[in-house]
Amino acid sequence: MTATTASPAERQVRRAAFALPGPYRAVLRQHRTVLWILFGLFVLGTAALAADRVWVGHAADVFAATDCVITNTTPGCGGAVRGYLDAEHQFTRNLDYAGMAMLGLPCLIGAFVAGPIVAKDLESGTYTWAWTQSVTPARWLAARLAVVAALVVSGVVLFTAVQRWAWTTGPELEYGRAAWYERAMYGSLGTVGIGYALLGLAVGALAGLLLRRVLLAMAAAAAVTLGAVVLLPLARHHLWATETATWAPTYPQATPNFGLPVERGMLTADGKRLPESLCWGPDPKACIAEHHVTGWYSDFHPSSHFWPLQLVETGILLALAAAVTYAAFRILRRRVA
Repeated sequence: MTATTASPAERQVRRAAFALPGPYRAVLRQHRTVLWILFGLFVLGTAALAADRVWVGHAADVFAATDCVITNTTPGCGGAVRGYLDAEHQFTRNLDYAGMAMLGLPCLIGAFVAGPIVAKDLESGTYTWAWTQSVTPARWLAARLAVVAALVVSGVVLFTAVQRWAWTTGPELEYGRAAWYERAMYGSLGTVGIGYALLGLAVGALAGLLLRRVLLAMAAAAAVTLGAVVLLPLARHHLWATETATWAPTYPQATPNFGLPVERGMLTADGKRLPESLCWGPDPKACIAEHHVTGWYSDFHPSSHFWPLQLVETGILLALAAAVTYAAFRILRRRVA
C-alpha cells in the first residue's frame, strides 16, 4: 500500500485548523518580550524551588549516613552538623521567599497588563489599526486577557504544585517549617494564588482602559492589587466556622492541631468569656480569682480547614475578578460607542 502525500493546499488547511485565531497570534507577536519574561520567571522560580528540595533531601541522606546527631554530637561531627543545619536553614528561607514571590506576583501581573498589554496600544494609537482589521474592540481586549490568563494560570498551578511538594515532602527540619496559615505559605500552597493572579489581571485591564497612559496605569494597577493582597486576607479567618477548645488549668495551652488561632481568652464559672489581656498585670492570679476564672478557651481553625478556607477565598477572588473584567468591557464599549 502506498502512502498518499498531502498536497500543499491540504497541509496549509491542516496547519490552519490547529493555528491560533488571528487576534491571539497578534498578541503573542506584539507582546512576546513581556510574555517571555513572565514565562521565564515561572520556569526559573519553579526549577530553583525543585532543585532546592532535591538538594536538602540529599543533604539529609548524607547526614543520616554519618551516624552523627544534632544534639550531643560526638567529636568530629561538627562540620557535618553545621553543613546539614545550613542546608536546612537555606531551604526554609527559600520556601519563605517563594511564598513572598507569590504574594507579589498579582501586583506584577496587574502592572504589566495595565501598561505594556493594554495602555501602550491606547497611548500610541495602534489599537485603531487592529480595530480596522475586522477585529472588534471586545475581541481585541478578550484576546489580550485570554493569552495572559492562560500563561498565568498554568504558571501559578505549576509553581504552587512544586511549592506544596517541597513543603510537604521535605525532611524533618530542626528549624521547623512555616505553618500552613502564615500569609506567605498560605498563598502559595493552594488555589488562592490563582484567584489573586486573575484579580491582578482584571485590575490591570481596567486601569489600562481608564488611564490610557502606560506609567500611570502600571502604578495604579500595582497599588490597587497590592491593597487587595494586603486587605482581603484580614477577613480570612471569618470565611469558615471556627472550632473551640477549652482548658481547665489556669494557663492556656497551645492551639491544638497546628491550628490558626483566631481568639483566645478566659472562661468564668457561668460560661462568660473574658479577654486574655484582662489579667495581664503584676498579679494575674489575684485577677483570675477575682473574676472567678475556671478555664480558658481558644477559637481556631485546625489544619483540616485549609481547603475549605482556600476554596471560599478563591471563589470570592474569582467573583471579584469577573466583576472587574465586566467593568472593563463595559468601559471599552462606552468609549467606542
